[in-house]
Amino acid sequence: MATSADHDGAMPGTNLAQTRTLNRRAVFDAVRRGGPITRTELAKTIGLTVQAISNIASELEVAGLIRQQGKRLGQRGQPAVELSLDPAGGYTIGLSLAYRRVSGVLVDLTGTVVASEAQDLIEREPALIAQALGTLVNRLVETSGIQRQKIWGIGCSVPGTVENGTFWYDKVQEADEWTKFPLAAKLEELTGVRTFVENDATVAAIGERLYGIGRVARSFFYLHFNLGVGGGLVMDGHHYRGAFGGAGEIGHMIVKPGGRLCPCGSRGCLEQYVSFYSAAETICGPTRTPDEVPAEELAACFRAGDARLLAWQQEAGQYLKIAIRNVEAMLDPDTIVIGGGLPLELLDGIIAAATPLLPTMTHRHSNSHPRLMRAEHAAELPALGAAALPIAIVMQPGTSGASWRATISKTPMAANPALAALGIDSALG
Repeated sequence: MATSADHDGAMPGTNLAQTRTLNRRAVFDAVRRGGPITRTELAKTIGLTVQAISNIASELEVAGLIRQQGKRLGQRGQPAVELSLDPAGGYTIGLSLAYRRVSGVLVDLTGTVVASEAQDLIEREPALIAQALGTLVNRLVETSGIQRQKIWGIGCSVPGTVENGTFWYDKVQEADEWTKFPLAAKLEELTGVRTFVENDATVAAIGERLYGIGRVARSFFYLHFNLGVGGGLVMDGHHYRGAFGGAGEIGHMIVKPGGRLCPCGSRGCLEQYVSFYSAAETICGPTRTPDEVPAEELAACFRAGDARLLAWQQEAGQYLKIAIRNVEAMLDPDTIVIGGGLPLELLDGIIAAATPLLPTMTHRHSNSHPRLMRAEHAAELPALGAAALPIAIVMQPGTSGASWRATISKTPMAANPALAALGIDSALG
């Protein structure tokens, strides 16, 4: 049934004819988003009775997912008990595969980092990189001391197109052997933990939905910088992948017809003007390629007022204006968020260069969010968004989660009472 939850970000509740499982997920998600929160507030948010909420809350408390945090003071009558997530109710692991670098985090239910690690990569072959990622996971588990059966799953962010955990197109490693490589199944084999692999821009948007601007904005477009530039889309509180996992691939939006030649075969694509690669191209010189320029050098040149980078910033800002205007015309999001691997100085500079934005036909005067803003987690570990991926799948069952689960191996795993309470088997599928 439709409730006020449809508007405030919590999952809607169900009537008595539907399964109790969905109601548990609704309560869990509402506590995750709005906690500390009272049972009465949950009842109003989800559309169930206070008694029904109390029963479900007790079940979730027994499963270790939520806990009583304290009592709400300063109100009439007997103070109401507040509920919040139990951070130790579950853990996820996030992995980020970027150009020549991998990183990983192990986080609790609140997104607090328990263990983290990053390392440079020399290998380019998929089997060797999968081995490095698997070893990284095992070290995170060992370092944290967390029991493996308490881990809900692994999310892995990759710079390419993914379908059912299998690579189809890789835009950073640039190696043919990555095509159709079953990365998710390989990581499950190496770690014994259910694994989900997704495009880095979509993962960044999921992380921002759970831990950043998504707490107050229902719909937003995430402009994500890696070596190129991509996009992730969140609509009405849910991430959207598209029919083939390519929704939000803004890097190949044409912003200058007949402009620079792009590897995709078109001319004038956005990422030829607005990307880490295009910025690095201005300072790399004749003896190296743009992908060999480290982010630290790019940031240092920008801080030093390098005229080449300042010129890039001004040009990039003009083309970014066009892209933003097109996204707003098509999707009408609350805001457009910009983040990823571009140094913060350049992120802020390109936002400044794109301001003021082009006029829009949408009546946005009542919107409380800026049209363009930096992601809250733009400077944090890139794997943090990936760690949100297993939780996002649990909270959005039957949609994109179904396609991720379709062909992933059935790795045997220990029982997990917390997942069982949400109607999810221990393999998240």
